[in-house]
Amino acid sequence: MADTTGSGKTAQELPPKASLAVELTDDVVKLAPVAEGVETELSRLPKAVEKVPHELVKLPATVVKELPVELGSTEAYVEAKLPMIEALPLPDILFGGGVLVAVVILQAIGMRLLVGRFDKRAQRIEQRSGWWSVDLLLGFTVFRMLGLHLMSIILWSAALVYGGIMPVWAAAARFAALSYTTLGTHRVLSDEWYMLSPIIAISGMFTFAWTASVLVNIVGKCNELRALAREARHQRRDARSHATVTVPPGDPAAGVSGAGASRTW
Repeated sequence: MADTTGSGKTAQELPPKASLAVELTDDVVKLAPVAEGVETELSRLPKAVEKVPHELVKLPATVVKELPVELGSTEAYVEAKLPMIEALPLPDILFGGGVLVAVVILQAIGMRLLVGRFDKRAQRIEQRSGWWSVDLLLGFTVFRMLGLHLMSIILWSAALVYGGIMPVWAAAARFAALSYTTLGTHRVLSDEWYMLSPIIAISGMFTFAWTASVLVNIVGKCNELRALAREARHQRRDARSHATVTVPPGDPAAGVSGAGASRTW
């Protein structure tokens, strides 16, 4: 009897089917605006993706224009506490330091690809040594290093142009190249970015030192390849010289007597 009563109460407590349908309808009605909002956002997604490259191009200019203003209070506070910080403005350090890190990363990727390509070609040359192949390999490697440094200069030029610091690409490239190679230029940037030229020069010193260390190893490897080529040439010359051996007349080892007798091995 207890179980039957419990079952009857449970059946009575359950809501009828009509009330369940009404509740489900209400939930669907409440979720309809949410679904419409999600569909609207999804429809806007392709347009947002198309705008991303244009927004990325505008990013350096936005940073250059807003960075001094945003850091104005912080820079003033730091200068009040440490007057020496006036020689190292924060906008120059942050913007220039970010581009410097990008240049170093570009150098790392380029050097890794360059050294890998050199090692593959060196292995092929070891199997078939030749003077001209070693010299061509060294020349192409040095040319790739030049291209890598030119890409770094282009990156600095893009930072100057898109950042709104210099409006003309030719002038920006000339300024970046002269600063990157530490030659210096007569052109001076505005007072807000006067430390940017030394930062470009510092990036050039980093990358040139890196390239010089790699070039020393490459030249040493090329010298080893030339030594192998020289040894292989001597071996081929000795093999040709010993291909034909002339035996002196009257040599008992030849088994032939008489003047002018000879044997070819």
